[in-house]
Amino acid sequence: MLKHALSEPSARDTRESAPVRDVPDVRTTGPVLPPPTRQELQDLLRLHGDRFQPILSALRDQPWQELVTSRALLDRLAGEGIDWSERTLRLYLAEMADLRLIERHGRKGYSLTAPGSEIAQELTMARRLGSIRAKMEETVCQLTYDPETASGLVSVNSYVIPREVLTAHLDGIEAVYRAGLAVGERLLLVPPGGEILGRPVPLGHIGLGTPCSISIARCILARGIPSTPVFGGLLQIAGGQPEHVLEMIRYDATTLSPNEIFIRANLTSVDRAARTGTGAITVSYREVPAAALPALRQLAHDCSEAGMPGILLIGRPGQALLNVPPSEGRVGVMIATGLNPVACLWENDRRIDIRPMVAPVDYSRLIPWRELRSRIALLAA
Repeated sequence: MLKHALSEPSARDTRESAPVRDVPDVRTTGPVLPPPTRQELQDLLRLHGDRFQPILSALRDQPWQELVTSRALLDRLAGEGIDWSERTLRLYLAEMADLRLIERHGRKGYSLTAPGSEIAQELTMARRLGSIRAKMEETVCQLTYDPETASGLVSVNSYVIPREVLTAHLDGIEAVYRAGLAVGERLLLVPPGGEILGRPVPLGHIGLGTPCSISIARCILARGIPSTPVFGGLLQIAGGQPEHVLEMIRYDATTLSPNEIFIRANLTSVDRAARTGTGAITVSYREVPAAALPALRQLAHDCSEAGMPGILLIGRPGQALLNVPPSEGRVGVMIATGLNPVACLWENDRRIDIRPMVAPVDYSRLIPWRELRSRIALLAA
């Protein structure tokens, strides 16, 4: 079996790009062989991880899709600069199915097996280190939001939330927006039966999307100001004002979203911060050139006037922002995150998945947060 898995496609196969019929499921032909041991898999992947690693990573990075088609995999790999033909990909997938790394579900697509998921996590760790920062920068380039016209694409964190959880804690979400601890003054609302960023919203649930700090980063870039994402942090609020940073995780030194980690670890107290003025919220810390300080201050004013607040603090050249010293020649910027409204829900009810799906959405689809309660009431009616 391992000898078969090591076989390479011919040069003709690699060059061929025309669609071909589905490759039969190798597990259903011939005798059923026992799965390889973990040591055999590790030895194989050490030698041939350049072929399997991108596929494992692509399957692992699809949290909302139970099955991923070969066409979707091919598009994902092409986006990473991997120019494989459809036939080549199918041959690799057949090998991986033979090794029990993935499971084939006919034309519906592929999924990771339990051993495959474990191997994927281990194999792709080094590859994914710093991937959060790379994804942030890639998303910034996809956005077009302009505060002067209040139009364009913004980046949205989307969730599917049980209706009873959302309605029970609407007061908290409204308090977060009212206190200015979210990004912007609008959010995305999708009724049951619809889709939010490609994820279906089942009956009894509501799709909720909140603009994230990357939307502010797009505004910064559009003004010709280069900014560098440095870390996700936990910011202590006291008396309604930022006091100091409690914790931080660098974007280039993690494979997970730092602010999701803080929320899942129950380190936030966004609900209390919004209602009483004292608590811990999630923030994103960026740095910009010190020469861009006047333009950045003007942008913060323009964003607030356009209904896109989110910049909480701007530092001074050569001075620490709260308790965070900037790099030489840089100025720190503290931005609220779009996770804060949902962190408020998580603190009161664990029946939600705090891991969002992030994608661009047209700003015109978002509704003012002050209309959230009435819109949900209409959905219930």
